[in-house]
Order: sequence, then structure tokens, then C-alpha cells
Amino acid sequence: MSSVILKRTTLIVRDAERMMRFYRDVLGWRVDYQSTMTLSGGIIPCGRPGDAVKLYIMAGADPEIAKIGLLEWVAPRLPDPGPPPRRLGIGDVVLVADVPDMPALVQRIAAFPGAHVHCPPKDGTFPDPRGAGTIAYSSMAFFDPEGFFYETYFRYNRPNPSQFLIRRTTGIVRDVGRSIDFLTGPLGLTKIQDSTMAIEGMLAAGKAGDTVRFAVCKCRHDYIGMAAALQFIKDPLPDPGPRSWDYGIGRALFVAGTDDADGLFAQVQAGGARVTRAPFDRAVPASGGVGETRLRSMGFHDPDGFLWEVNQRL
Repeated sequence: MSSVILKRTTLIVRDAERMMRFYRDVLGWRVDYQSTMTLSGGIIPCGRPGDAVKLYIMAGADPEIAKIGLLEWVAPRLPDPGPPPRRLGIGDVVLVADVPDMPALVQRIAAFPGAHVHCPPKDGTFPDPRGAGTIAYSSMAFFDPEGFFYETYFRYNRPNPSQFLIRRTTGIVRDVGRSIDFLTGPLGLTKIQDSTMAIEGMLAAGKAGDTVRFAVCKCRHDYIGMAAALQFIKDPLPDPGPRSWDYGIGRALFVAGTDDADGLFAQVQAGGARVTRAPFDRAVPASGGVGETRLRSMGFHDPDGFLWEVNQRL
């Protein structure tokens, strides 16, 4: 079993307070952690040591994993790349979630300034990946107010969560095979799905009928807190080149926990990952600014430039 647990996906945003209200009031999540802190620097390849940042961690149905982080540079500000895009490409993520009430969610998204329903609800069926018949569902896709993309599902003939529940974060990549080798090799995750298929029109990338390869890896949970990779086989998406390793507003990073930071770092280094910071000890403020939590932390990129921050509690 892997020592790595994917705790959350952290989104680098312009306005963490506004995004917190969206995740609280529209998606029904709660604030699990909030703090303004000074960056030690090095893990995330943007800004500088000493920068002041604001972080909210939003929690949904699970108290430990499948969370969202909202990270804003307060002083100095990061460069604003302009209006959030309405199309995705290599280096972007797709957050896939189950919902308790699709019509109510659509109404709340439509009412929140800046959020956008990309694909209205539509019904469909697909084979249960566990071989248990056919799943009937309603699906809908939306952009949150800062342009992060979600695919959501409500299942008619399966149990649905009581709260909005993120199942996995999917990175759009150049080479699924290379990405999965990294996830299952140095990170030790378990591949549970690897499929080639034609996409429909819900995804805000490519076009309906394009052929993609899609693979999913789990950490310790069979349904949530998973990492996935998606590659357009026909027709391939444009390659952004070195920009894949740039970080700033609009990028997402994977934040994970481990019980052996130094052992994991040795595996990651041996796997050829681009390291942003080797393991180091630090203290971060506890929620509300009372007390602190001591961590041994590191940062590295996967083969497509997605950033991983991994922490071990001390």
C-alpha cells in the first residue's frame, strides 16, 4: 500500500475569500482551515520566500481527504493572467464530483457571479466499472468563478452523497503511460482503470468524437481522493512546451500526506522528477492562528509539470 494519501487539490486564485463563498454557499462545503501566513518558499515555483499568502481549505463529505485548497498571494500580488479561460488544455485539471441534487446545484451556480454552466444536465448510461450492471446518471459540467473545471454526476440507480463529493482530480497530459508510470512507481499508487474511448461534448477540451486515453489511480480509498490522467490521442491537444512548469493564478497543485517523507523523496528523485524543494522541516499556523503544526515537506513536478506538495506530520 502506498504511503501517499492525496489530501486535496489546491487552486491558486485571485480572491480566496470570494472563492470560499462559492464553495460554501454553492457547493455546500465548510471551512476546514483558514490562515494568513508567510511562505517559506521553494515548494511552489512562483512568488518568493517571505510572501504573505491566504489559505482556505474547504471540506465536503469526507473529513480527511477530497478537499479543496484556495491559495491567494496577498503581498505581493501575483500577476493576473486575465479573464479565466473557457477551454482546457495540457496542464489543466478536471475535478470530477458526485452531487446530491443536480437541479438545485445548477440554480446556485447560475446565480453566483463569474461561475458558468458549460454543459447543462443531460441523462446517460455507462457500464459499472465494477461489473455491477449499468449506471443511469445525470451529468453536468461547470467552471467555478476562477475558471477551474468540474464534471459532476448524479446517479439515478446508485446511492448519492449527502454533500458535493470530489472523487478524483484528472490532469490533462501529453502521455498517459508516462504519467501512470510516475503515479504507480515513485508515488506507489494503484491503477484501477485504463480505458480508451471517444469523448462527448461535456469536456471543455477537444471536440466531441475525439479519442482519449484515460487512467485512474487510487491512494487508499476505492472511490474518492484519486488521481487520474487524460490524454487526447486523436486529435492531440497543442503542447504548451516549457509553460507546463510555470505556476501562478489559474494553476492547480496536488497536496498529499505521507508517513515517510525522506523515503518518498528518494523514490521520487530516482524516478527523475524535477524537484522544487528537497525535504525540510517547517511550522505552519493552526487554523485561526492559535498554535502551529510541524511538518516535513517537499515539492516536485510530475512528468507533465503538475506540482505535488507532500507533507509528513512531525
